[in-house]
Amino acid sequence: MKIGRIALTASILFLFLVSLELITTASKHLGSEYSNGIIQLIGNPLVSLFIGMLATAIIQSSSTLTASLVVMVGANVISLEAAVPMVLGSNIGTSVTSVMVSLGHLGTPKAFRRGFMTASSHVVFNILCVIIFYPLERQWKILSRSSQYLAKNLSDWGSIGEGWFAFYEFMVSPVANLLNSVVATQPLIILGFSLVLLFMCIYTLASVFKYLVLDGTSKKWFSSAFDNSLLSLFSGMGLSAAIHSSSVITSLSVLLAATKRISPKKLFPFIIGANVGTTVTALMAAIGRSEAALAIALCHMMFNVLGVLIFYPFEWMRNIPLIISKWMANLCYRNLAWAFGFLIFLFFALPFLVIFIFEKY
Repeated sequence: MKIGRIALTASILFLFLVSLELITTASKHLGSEYSNGIIQLIGNPLVSLFIGMLATAIIQSSSTLTASLVVMVGANVISLEAAVPMVLGSNIGTSVTSVMVSLGHLGTPKAFRRGFMTASSHVVFNILCVIIFYPLERQWKILSRSSQYLAKNLSDWGSIGEGWFAFYEFMVSPVANLLNSVVATQPLIILGFSLVLLFMCIYTLASVFKYLVLDGTSKKWFSSAFDNSLLSLFSGMGLSAAIHSSSVITSLSVLLAATKRISPKKLFPFIIGANVGTTVTALMAAIGRSEAALAIALCHMMFNVLGVLIFYPFEWMRNIPLIISKWMANLCYRNLAWAFGFLIFLFFALPFLVIFIFEKY
């Protein structure tokens, strides 16, 4: 069974790499006209922010979006500066899953209130981080310039890199080229297929690792991890990195809060740790690609790490998202229409409205 799981995981990771290579090939075949259309659409950073938010809310996976952005930046389809707001927006959009999970407890109002508080603490944290870093990025490019500097110094992978490139050249590229030759005249088909394959790989990895991590004796360690906030933070990072999905971790947190096993306050460090852990997917996608591709992956990681460094160390800062989320949970507890209104307006109606207004005017 263990050998079978290892083989399955290796196969999924291989298909993950193939899907990324196919996205690169499709982007290059689509040509400058397609590239110019994308650049024009995301030319406004605010629109780019809400596109990232809406796209992630629809596919419910920030890992899929950021991995795709890594490839598109590496293929020079979009610039690093244009991709950064989309990364910020994807962090808000990915929290839609936990909000939807919390609505599954509407039949038991008290459980719903605890679950919704946990889910909304993730939403509020991500929104506050965007409020802090979006103006700083617009004015001084602190995320893009810092990530470019790091990428420049980390782009030399040494002997490890040489081994990786050899594996990529002899194992991944031939498979991608074979698939590409079948539908070389239809780059949109390649792109659509590769995005579906990428999403399926991430979803399957999440399922496999969730079973491995949360099965058997690890459950006891998992429950005790929340007694220490720092351990809870790093547990969130580690599990999210292994599972390749912060959505799974935050949804699990909602279920734990709703069943009274762990309080929303103890779960908060675990959730923000998951935000950092999920950046591993984009970093994996960036290995073997251009400096710009590595820079956008590092930008995703820096944004989440800096958010943790701002809110985690001091308890009074940690309490700000919790106070806001508790107020929201009490409001929705008294009138469930607020919960549905919050979900539909924030994640779907508002992004559509902003994109429509800027596209028209």
